[in-house]
Amino acid sequence: MKIFFTSILLLAMMKVGAQAPTFSDATTAYENGNYVDAINLYAQNPTPKANLQIARAYQALGNYDKAEKQYLETIQQDPTLYVAQNELGKLYFKISEFEKSKKVYYKLITNFDNKPNPFYYYQLGLLENIAKKPYQAIGLFKMSYKIDSTNIKNIYQIGKHHLQQKQYDSVHKYAEIGLKMAPNSIDLNNLKALAYFNYGEKKEAIPYFEKLIELHQEKTYIYKSLAQCYEFMYENEKAFECYKRIVEIDNGDPEGYRGLGKIYFKEKQYDSAKINYNIAIEIQKIDLTPEYHALANIALEEKDVKTAIGYFKKAYEQNPENYFALYKICFYSDEYYKDPKYKLNLYEDFVTKFPDKSVFTEHAKKRISALKQEIHLLASE
Repeated sequence: MKIFFTSILLLAMMKVGAQAPTFSDATTAYENGNYVDAINLYAQNPTPKANLQIARAYQALGNYDKAEKQYLETIQQDPTLYVAQNELGKLYFKISEFEKSKKVYYKLITNFDNKPNPFYYYQLGLLENIAKKPYQAIGLFKMSYKIDSTNIKNIYQIGKHHLQQKQYDSVHKYAEIGLKMAPNSIDLNNLKALAYFNYGEKKEAIPYFEKLIELHQEKTYIYKSLAQCYEFMYENEKAFECYKRIVEIDNGDPEGYRGLGKIYFKEKQYDSAKINYNIAIEIQKIDLTPEYHALANIALEEKDVKTAIGYFKKAYEQNPENYFALYKICFYSDEYYKDPKYKLNLYEDFVTKFPDKSVFTEHAKKRISALKQEIHLLASE
């Protein structure tokens, strides 16, 4: 009998010993990025903590549907496992299920057993911003700030709200608080720069725009704003360098060339000014060719050939290299008008401008011959 009980005890100990390393092995697999192995190992002992890890593994694999299902099962197993609820809320936010995310976080902040968590309020603030409810959002951001005044992201959101409301003193107040903790914060330096710039305090904005460039923020709006600040301070050479940088970053931005033209004009370098202003004009030309072709085709469907010809003419005016539009003018004018001389002139003009456009040029040449013969016969009658 003693041997029997000893055997049972040994088996029980062996069973516990076999289970113990399973969670540890699963955790090792998870930490090493072997998520499928981790899922299989955690599933051998599906406790709430194991199921939470399975949900995390599925999320790491990008399988958000399974991750959601696993989070929900985990929460059902243990409704007090708030970390699972928080991660489910973050998952919903990530996949743009914003209403579901809001429900999760509102449930978390109204659970009085749960210690106030600044992140929940911050996340709800983001969600209310997305829902176009800025005043609900700012209330939540400030509640988060009241619990934790060190969250730079939250401070930025408060400052951004005040910037949008043109409450510049409040922008500076919160930006300064944040910059004392994180002087290299791109967001907070940007807030300070814009608050000064938008209020017309261009001299004061300069160091913050310069700081953004120092922080490798190579964005055209920064250089444009800084250039204006330099011009305001009569520092034309510095403004010129900003406009040059705009062109280097985006040579399709007319403001860069316009700015260069303005500086050249101030320096009485008129040829250079004209070149840059002309480039700015050229860049701003809008090509409406596709729209005119579409309207022409609609007119043809409606049997309104004259209107179609008018749209093809507009398309050709937009782009004189558009041989197809010019050919369509010839083709449909040939159909619509009676005067062979008018039609002949159109085709001859096409061949002169586009002598080697395959079937289009060949057809034009054939019509030229036919129209000349027609004109000759009419003259001999």
